[in-house]
Amino acid sequence: MHAVPRPLLLVTLLLFLTIIPTTVFAQCTALADPGVRICSPSANSTVIYQPEIDFNLSSAFGTEIVKSIVYDNSKKIDQSPSGQESGGNQGGSEEILFSSDIKNGLHHIVINAWDSTGKLYQGAVSFTVVGDGYNTSCSAPTSPGINFCAPPANAILGSSYTVSATATGNSKIVAMRLYVDNKAQVTQTNSNHLTTAASVGTQGNHTVTFVAWDSGGHVFSSSRTIHSSYTYSIVGCQDKGTPPCMPGFDSDSSMPAANSYVGNSFTITADIKNNPNTITTMKAYVDNTLVATSNGPTMSSPVENAPNGTHILTLQAWDTKGIVYREQYNININVPH
Repeated sequence: MHAVPRPLLLVTLLLFLTIIPTTVFAQCTALADPGVRICSPSANSTVIYQPEIDFNLSSAFGTEIVKSIVYDNSKKIDQSPSGQESGGNQGGSEEILFSSDIKNGLHHIVINAWDSTGKLYQGAVSFTVVGDGYNTSCSAPTSPGINFCAPPANAILGSSYTVSATATGNSKIVAMRLYVDNKAQVTQTNSNHLTTAASVGTQGNHTVTFVAWDSGGHVFSSSRTIHSSYTYSIVGCQDKGTPPCMPGFDSDSSMPAANSYVGNSFTITADIKNNPNTITTMKAYVDNTLVATSNGPTMSSPVENAPNGTHILTLQAWDTKGIVYREQYNININVPH
């Protein structure tokens, strides 16, 4: 799939390569000279998974961009056979790329684009990804047993998340199974590795267990307790919808919006809906710095002198039973665009 111009969208994390259009109005505009302009993430920033790569392709007047390729750490992750309409750098062509393959760690993105005369334009940016893009490639243990490697320790997760394990037996592993709170969810045969989604349904502590069998009848298991919180947001959810809306931050009213461009001063607004218990505290952070606090399920707080660059905005709230509500996304603060 290839990057496309940005109409309005709702973002969902996927387990495969995804390129999604977003807003209908311009964000990353063309420079005066033809080339590849990468507006966000900003250089050397730390962003939450999944990152949005917002860029503009612009060619000389009378030509058009006919091909573009995006590389991540020298690996091709996207190719577009065609680009903007003829007309050159009069506005250019804004593109946005979401890729679930850009997982946690350091990334160097290079974008190459060619115009209809064969001229090459290039842009590059480096940034670090953190969050739920954790590695799910578990190495096999050297002795019989199970390496339960994902999610990592201290991860803050929602009601469904990716789990991963690899087993070693006394002989060939013939089956693996995932249990959540002692109930079987997924079974896979003829493989010693299982990566899947664990669905816990409710908030709080849950026991997640992998069990593996080898051809000799030996059984191996590995369990851990994982805490689930309301870590997702409501997007376009009607209160009387079917099925009923789950509790969470209302992304339709949260500002600034995910991946938006703001100045060094802006207002944070947030709203939690469908909470079964009273919300006692809400806090907002830019990266790890507390910037706003509220004593209820809503917030409207000004932020002054925020740092330049692409940063992680975290909204977090607690109810009377200690349940955590959490939403995280990237915003661009005083980033040229």
